[in-house]
Amino acid sequence: MSLNIVASTTEETKQGGDVISMIFHNGKVFTGAEGGKLIIYNQDLTVHKELQAQFNTVNSMCIFNGDLVTTGNDGLIKVWSADTLELKNTLTGHDNEIRKLLPTADRLYSGDMNGKVKIWSRELTSQFTLSCVEEVWDIAVAGDICFTVRDKDITCSEIKFQENVDGDTKFVILTSFEGRPPLALVGNTICYCNRPGMTIKLRSTEKGHAEQGELQAEKGQGHHKIITAMEARGTLLYTGGYDNTVKIWDVPSKKLIASGTTVSSSVQSLTVGDDGSIYAGLMGGYVIKMQKQ
Repeated sequence: MSLNIVASTTEETKQGGDVISMIFHNGKVFTGAEGGKLIIYNQDLTVHKELQAQFNTVNSMCIFNGDLVTTGNDGLIKVWSADTLELKNTLTGHDNEIRKLLPTADRLYSGDMNGKVKIWSRELTSQFTLSCVEEVWDIAVAGDICFTVRDKDITCSEIKFQENVDGDTKFVILTSFEGRPPLALVGNTICYCNRPGMTIKLRSTEKGHAEQGELQAEKGQGHHKIITAMEARGTLLYTGGYDNTVKIWDVPSKKLIASGTTVSSSVQSLTVGDDGSIYAGLMGGYVIKMQKQ
């Protein structure tokens, strides 16, 4: 099945730089880019609102407790009303660029270039700090297990939440294995890239983290350049990369469901709408909408 472009931003409505981060929330497409600008689009990719969110690049964003949370290379985490875009709070505590935000049901994780993952409560108070030594480019969390990654290896740490005393973080590094970002969780499977960055590998999130094979398309239809974006929805994994393609995979069956080209620009970020439409943030500031046809 093919993925076709059904809408695109224009030269006048595109972002000011590469679209590094995206989320879909309440019928709107939130995008962050180089230059620190946040642009929210309607589903037809007309502009809804925009503002200067970070001093420079908006590296990551998420919805936590119903609020929009953004971060970037200024080391600040900003909390906004997702509806009005009023700034509600600014969190400090990182002393370097923050690459990733990850929300769970009751905690917010933030990872920086100094190798620290800070863990925030629902009330946005700092609970723990996990020291990973290496830069944190992406994070995935399954229960008390935290996966962190840079460009060469993935580290798996167990966080002892119940053993925290006087603010000290208790954690055990369980294992590490070769891989690179991005990361995504599909059920009890963690999806990541091999070191060259073009093959999607699978492992169990359960004890032992057994290998579960790879996602491979038949007849060379997989990615042939580095994968830069992953997004999980149910059993499906959406991927995009420097080969100017977006793909949908069914993880349990390890099958390619659909694929399409962005035509001329590499993918920097992905998000998925409520109706299954795919929004891709591209190098150069454009955002496109794709649908299965």
